Amino acid sequence: MNKTGKIIVLVLLSLACFAAAAGVLDKSIGFLGMQRVGDANDAYLQEAFDRSLAGFLVLSAIKSGLAVIEGSEVGIGFNLEIGDIVQSVYDYVDIAWKTALAGGTVILITRLSLEAVATIDHWVLMLMLLVMVVYLTLEWFFTAYARLANVFREAMLFLLVMTLTLYYILPLGITAASFVSGKITGPLIQSSQEGFETVNQEFSPSYISSQLFADDADGDGSIFSALDFTAKYEMTRDRIRQIGKYFKDKTTLMATLTIQLVAGYLFDCIIFPLTFFVVLYVLTKSMVTFLIRSVNYPQTLHKQSGGA
Repeated sequence: MNKTGKIIVLVLLSLACFAAAAGVLDKSIGFLGMQRVGDANDAYLQEAFDRSLAGFLVLSAIKSGLAVIEGSEVGIGFNLEIGDIVQSVYDYVDIAWKTALAGGTVILITRLSLEAVATIDHWVLMLMLLVMVVYLTLEWFFTAYARLANVFREAMLFLLVMTLTLYYILPLGITAASFVSGKITGPLIQSSQEGFETVNQEFSPSYISSQLFADDADGDGSIFSALDFTAKYEMTRDRIRQIGKYFKDKTTLMATLTIQLVAGYLFDCIIFPLTFFVVLYVLTKSMVTFLIRSVNYPQTLHKQSGGA
């Protein structure tokens, strides 16, 4: 390239710096399809957050229902903490509740991170173009400053990878994760939440009260407050046995739903996005490094032959 062509390239890159700082290049990148990708990611994250919030509220309601009997006590010549019966079920609900809370938090953090990226990406692009202008100026017109040019070349490489990360790798990584989520983890989480909604109806305070504190057939009061020990002892023991069997059966269901929910959110919020991001980042960095070295390699040979 002759001197005039080099000057034209530097002028165009300088103008591109101002265009990037003004956000003009952002609109151009959006026209290339990234705006549609961004809108799809926003819709996916909003839907995932709403789903997580709905599951969190359902689990909170289940915890409230279990809390009704958590400290209940039966006294008929002895004391029995009803909470001991439901403790295993409560533990699983608590784990699922924390998982839904953590999953919703991660999704919200991801949304906020994308919004933060949208506010700084054009500045990173501007800085990358500026460093490129300085590097090419040193490379073309100040060949005596080869070491300084190498420093700016490495800085340009770093900023180029960062720019591609902010504009392409992060959005495409989330898009890929959302696609896999819709095929694998999304139905799994949805199934778990539907199961918890069914359990929520059975663990509601009104249902539990009707089951545990129901009046006896004679209408003399609940079985837990009756004073007629001889008439109520067998009825109370049978009711406690039924309650224990009921919650024992629910323990297996709650364990299954909790494990599904934990696995779904673990893959949906961490493993899938992180995996796609790392893969895209490594591929992009390797490709950029290869291209830059391929461009510089003929120039290096030319300098070496000229010096010889």
